[in-house]
Amino acid sequence: MKRIIITLVGKDHVGIIGPVCNFFADNNINNLDIKQTTVQEYINMMMIVDIEKYDKDFDTLVSDLDKTGEKVSCIIKAQHEEIFEMMHRI
Repeated sequence: MKRIIITLVGKDHVGIIGPVCNFFADNNINNLDIKQTTVQEYINMMMIVDIEKYDKDFDTLVSDLDKTGEKVSCIIKAQHEEIFEMMHRI
């Protein structure tokens, strides 16, 4: 398993989750866990995904997530799980 941490932040509106989940499905990315919080009109979503079957490189994933984020007017970022764990160990 090759796990990645995905975060999405933006102003909440109808139609955010569908394009993100479609991107995952179209690219063989399995959503393992998801947590979403909405504070007033803002959405913050964190996902743990498995990219074991994703057939492109990490830079392409980051670029494609940027484009998906633009489509839904949100910022979507990806981090390797190992880096995320190291950052939060301090």
